[in-house]
Amino acid sequence: MKSHPGTQEIEQKLIAGLREKGYKLTSQRLEIIKLLSHDRSHPGAMDILEKVRQKAPKISMSTVYYTLEMLKKEGLIGELEFYDKDNRYDVNVSNHINLICKECGKIEDFTRELPFSSEVIEELTGFRPVGIRFEYYGYCKGCRDKRKR
Repeated sequence: MKSHPGTQEIEQKLIAGLREKGYKLTSQRLEIIKLLSHDRSHPGAMDILEKVRQKAPKISMSTVYYTLEMLKKEGLIGELEFYDKDNRYDVNVSNHINLICKECGKIEDFTRELPFSSEVIEELTGFRPVGIRFEYYGYCKGCRDKRKR
């Protein structure tokens, strides 16, 4: 099983990634980075705005979106796009499975070995994957327990 990087490690990776590309690290961007590295719930942009406003009250939605887009463009975070709900953001950019609860919307990372590596797929088919997105939809333990009552 893969180990999860710590909060500090993730925060430093995001900061170093932006510094390396010459981006300014404003206090608002740093607050967004801090929140993303601490919040493993795969928050949406509105959640990020509301939480970051507690420390940076003047932050705008456009700053949140711009920062998320910058982090995504540099490959430092992933974006989970949905047609029926807000997009969510993930600091785990390794190939993994997202477990998505259909009841409460909670998203968890499942980081054990994937069924097939990109190398195996290329070897068997000649197709070279450059990105992978696995999602399992179902019900988290909390929602299943509520349904039993």
